[in-house]
Amino acid sequence: MERQNLLCVLMSLQLVMACGTIPPAKNKCQQIVDGYDCSDLNLESVPDAVPNTTRNLDFSFNPLTSIYKGIFTRLSELLSLDLTRCSIDFMYEDVFATQAKLQTLILTGNPLIFISGRAFCGLKSLVQLIMPQTEVKDLEHIPSSDLQLETLDVSSSGLQTLDGLTAFNLNRMKTLNLARNHIPSICASDLVAFRDTPGDIDVSFQSNDILRVEPGAFRSLRFGGLDFSDCFTRADVSVVLRGLEGVATEKLKLGAFNDGPHRYIKTESLHSLCNMTVTHLNLQMQRWEDVSNATFECMGGLKVLEMTEMHMHSLPDNITTMGKLSQLTLDRNDFENMCDINAHNFPSLTSLSMRGMWGRLVFQGNCLRSLSHLEYLDLSHSGVYVEGLCCEQQLQGLGQLRFLNLSYNFAMRWDALPFTATPQLRHLDCSNVNVNLSGSAPFRNLALLETLNLSRTSVSVTHSHLLEGLKSLVHLNLRGNPVSGGLVSDPDTFKPVPLLESLVLAECELTAIEGNLFHALTKLTYADLSANYLTKLCASPSFSLTVIRLNFAHNRIELVDIDSVEGLGPKSSVDLSFNPLACNCSNIKFIDWVKANVDKLMHFEDTLCNASNRRVQFSEVNLRCNIFAGLTAFGVMMLIIFVATAVVVIAKKRKYGRYREL
Repeated sequence: MERQNLLCVLMSLQLVMACGTIPPAKNKCQQIVDGYDCSDLNLESVPDAVPNTTRNLDFSFNPLTSIYKGIFTRLSELLSLDLTRCSIDFMYEDVFATQAKLQTLILTGNPLIFISGRAFCGLKSLVQLIMPQTEVKDLEHIPSSDLQLETLDVSSSGLQTLDGLTAFNLNRMKTLNLARNHIPSICASDLVAFRDTPGDIDVSFQSNDILRVEPGAFRSLRFGGLDFSDCFTRADVSVVLRGLEGVATEKLKLGAFNDGPHRYIKTESLHSLCNMTVTHLNLQMQRWEDVSNATFECMGGLKVLEMTEMHMHSLPDNITTMGKLSQLTLDRNDFENMCDINAHNFPSLTSLSMRGMWGRLVFQGNCLRSLSHLEYLDLSHSGVYVEGLCCEQQLQGLGQLRFLNLSYNFAMRWDALPFTATPQLRHLDCSNVNVNLSGSAPFRNLALLETLNLSRTSVSVTHSHLLEGLKSLVHLNLRGNPVSGGLVSDPDTFKPVPLLESLVLAECELTAIEGNLFHALTKLTYADLSANYLTKLCASPSFSLTVIRLNFAHNRIELVDIDSVEGLGPKSSVDLSFNPLACNCSNIKFIDWVKANVDKLMHFEDTLCNASNRRVQFSEVNLRCNIFAGLTAFGVMMLIIFVATAVVVIAKKRKYGRYREL
């Protein structure tokens, strides 16, 4: 009996000190925006818990096998319905008779052996029918008479012909996806349905093993875009181009993919381009067999040319037909010197992208001088190497440049004013480049700069006059640049950038924040101080809490001053995930605030508190601080030992007391 009494006392103390509760069980269907997610719950019908007013329903990965009239009858307000991979074999008549408002129907990955001719009756508002990987072998098997679609996706469905396409009303169609099927040939008669379309439809034949296109099959037709990427396993690109003669399209894709066979394009294969109207041409991952000035002879109408990963070392030096070209993409090629692109061939160029060169790209001075209209220049991930100082000479002639990306390249030694040639810059990205500054205030001539990314450049925010002249700066990223001593002590550090709205000081080895460090940043709406060594959250008065997002994730914060978060406005939030937040009465005010303001806590599921050496959700914390608020952990332990000792002593007295009486 005495042992039982001891156990009861100890269990009572444990219950009093318990900090967690078991969270309530969740409903099977989870509520989402304007609807419910009932996916992958082994359901054969819609649960009664889903109200009739539901607008969006995700019912994917449930075993329906067949759908029939009545299964969705009561859900007359549906706008979108996702039935992905529900193993649907049969779709009977009038399945959606009451879904007059339904706009999006997703049937991805269902076998669909049989579709009734009246299956889609009632879908008066349907604009998106998404049914890839459905094993529909013929477009004629899709009932189309009642549909006024904007998007039809029947990719990867085993189509072998275009029979049945004429039955669709394509007047409102914006996107027709026929990619990854088995369509071997295209004839003029297959394309009759496009004769009366407005001319802005995008059609994808991507990854069809096309063997033949009837010459002139697309003549007099107009498209927004045509995608024939990865269609050249058995046929030369000239086969497709001869079929496209006479077509007018904004965008034409003739590229390849990494996992497919690569064919070499001959100059003579491109002659058909002279007989069509194309604005944007994509040739990615193809290879030139005999590139020369003549190769570009029929590209005179182009405004955009993409030649990504075509194993080019240089461009011809006397191209005379590219006067209209405004955008040129040469990503992932083998250029070794910037001058090898022969920039003088493209006098109207406004955008040049040379990302991801395979080797080292030497950036010589004056190579781009002729590009006086250039506004966008991306040289990131290209092993850019500069002999001597950068970048005044290299950027000569680019007075209209607005966007410059030099990120992820070799180390650079900057001029005192490296960007004097580009005073119109709005966006500058130099991240992940080891920058060696040769003077103070390197950006003082960039009065119009709005975005500056100096992350992982070894340029610290404490560098003297670093931000001088940047009076228009809106976004500043200094991630990964260690701050010596862990503290920015100059209160005027951010005074030169009064319009700053976004500031990233993550991974800067900060240990504390001065109370008035950010006093000049009255426009600030986002501050990222994550992954530092901060032990205390003191957001006020450093920031205006009315409209702001604060990121203090992955720090060493245990206690949170309630004044730091209590003033967060309805549109404000704070991220304290992955911090060792205290789970005791010293933090009780913050714990109560969290429970009442879940909507203001970013990554709530990862915002846990340490309780008895385990990480628990704040919703599980149930402290009794009115009893033990003044007790330390040591005091509580001593109390338990005292009670246990008392019980043992009493038990012994009762057991041996009768012997003393004798």
